[in-house]
Amino acid sequence: MNKEFFAEMRKISHEDEMRSKLLLHGVKRILEEKQEKRKRGLLGLLRRKTNHL
Repeated sequence: MNKEFFAEMRKISHEDEMRSKLLLHGVKRILEEKQEKRKRGLLGLLRRKTNHL
C-alpha cells in the first residue's frame, strides 16, 4: 500500500487541491493498518496466555 500510494502522490501536482486530501487519507490508512497489526498482536498474546493457564 505505501509504495503504491506514494507513487500516485508523485504524479499529482503540488498545486492540486486534492493532493492534501489524498495525503491525509493516506496517512489515516497507514495509521489504521498499524493499529490493526498492533491489535492482532495483542490478541494473539492474550490468547497464548489464557491457553497456558
